Amino acid sequence: TGMLAGSGSGRSAEIQLQGQSGSWLTVARGPAARDGSFKLSWRAPKSGRFLARAVTAGAHKSELAATPTTVITVHNKTQATWYDQAGTTSACGVKLRKATLGVAHKTLPCGTRLDFSFRGKSITIPVIDRGPFVNGVSYDLTIEVARRLGFVNTGRGAVGVLRSGTKLTQLSAAELPGAQVLP
Repeated sequence: TGMLAGSGSGRSAEIQLQGQSGSWLTVARGPAARDGSFKLSWRAPKSGRFLARAVTAGAHKSELAATPTTVITVHNKTQATWYDQAGTTSACGVKLRKATLGVAHKTLPCGTRLDFSFRGKSITIPVIDRGPFVNGVSYDLTIEVARRLGFVNTGRGAVGVLRSGTKLTQLSAAELPGAQVLP
C-alpha cells in the first residue's frame, strides 16, 4: 500500500524489484485512487530479501532516480513446535533456562543465526540444540522464543524462517514471468 505524489486520478502505480545488473523489474501494476492511494500485491518466486520501490507508471527516468527504496523480506514457510527443558544442557552445550533464546534444528551448525516470523512478530536467534524429532516439523523453538512470537498457544504451526544476514536476492526476468524489465 502507498500513496503517489499529487493526484492519483487516472494514474497507475507499479511495484518494482531490483533485478540482476541493477535493472528494475515491474512485478505489479494497478490503478491509484483519486487521492493517489494504491494497494498492490505480488507473489515472490522464492524466499529472500528484495530491494523494492513503488513508482508512478510511466514516470520519467529522472523522477525514478530519486524514488525511495525498501527491503522486503520473504520468509520460507515451515512447521515449528516449541519446547521447555529448563535445567538441561542442549546438544550445542547451552545451559537451558526459561529465558533462553534459541532454536533446535537437526543439521544446521550450532550458532547459525535465523530470522523467524509469526503473525507480524519477528526475532533473530541462534541454533542451540538438535531436533525436533517429530515428523513434518523443521524447527523447535525454546519456550522464550515461542512466548516472544506469541506462538505458545499455537504449539505447532507455520512460521517464517530465513537465514539471518541473507544478502539481497537478485532476480532475473525469467524468474518473474510477465515482468517488465526497465534499465
